[in-house]
Amino acid sequence: MVISDRILPALVALALAIPAPTGISLAQTSPPAALCAGNTWIDVRCYGAVGDGVNDDTAALNSALAAALANDAPLFLPHGRFHVTSTLTIDYQSRADTGFRLISMGAIIDGKSISAAPVLEILCSGGNPQSPKGCFYFNEQGTLFVNADSNGYAAVIGKSDFSDAHNSIKIDHLIVNNANTGPGAGGLQLNYVLSSQILAVADSAGGAAGIALEQTQISHISGAGSASASGGVALRIENGYSFANTFEAIDLEEAPICLVIASPNAAHNTFISPYMACPTAIAATAGNTTALINPLFAGNVQTQFAASVGLITIP
Repeated sequence: MVISDRILPALVALALAIPAPTGISLAQTSPPAALCAGNTWIDVRCYGAVGDGVNDDTAALNSALAAALANDAPLFLPHGRFHVTSTLTIDYQSRADTGFRLISMGAIIDGKSISAAPVLEILCSGGNPQSPKGCFYFNEQGTLFVNADSNGYAAVIGKSDFSDAHNSIKIDHLIVNNANTGPGAGGLQLNYVLSSQILAVADSAGGAAGIALEQTQISHISGAGSASASGGVALRIENGYSFANTFEAIDLEEAPICLVIASPNAAHNTFISPYMACPTAIAATAGNTTALINPLFAGNVQTQFAASVGLITIP
């Protein structure tokens, strides 16, 4: 079809007059006004985040986060790769009693350029180890990816001194990938978490743990963990008081040891049908009354129990 010189300008004008679909800007420089007005959430694009994996979105994400906390509104991350050059710290102290919600539509927080972990840190400051801050209802809704290349844990919930207690956290689906091969490189660290539901897939090429429980209590945890370098552990329970947790539908593999229990204060934790595919499946050197119900050991398991202190296996 041949378009005349008179018709072409009219078609261009018509195209420019038609509103762009939600999430698309004809100019590609600013989001449609509909994204930024009348919503019950804070869209990071309205604060300058691009999500193309090239532009530095650190400042924009922090501005959007500050607005979400100030307005008691959820923080919304659309699908995209958000490049950050420093730790994204979500400190929800101001909403400790009402909660904070992060909505992700498969967004990627790409912090591979950050040499010092973590890439994502969830805190609730204001307490101390003797009197921890009690915080409630952090909710990560949807699927969120965290990419790192750091010799530390890529994603951390809570302070390492146990000065903030995170109650009733719900993590819908957190996928952590740390490409660093250093001895301290790990995936997800849970420092002080209580009465929570966590679905996380945390993989590390390093020698720490895919998932590390420092002090986690009365929670339901599922997903997967791996840490493939020398000394790596897929899931490690260490340091603080971790008790009465249920691990269900959890995949532990791609590590020298699948499960290490090293805390003398680990008690009454239950693993329901765990899948273990590591040369050494379990090294429980401390703790008591750990129940392993119907475990499945893969064909590459050479040693099922390097140590089994306080371990009960059914069957």
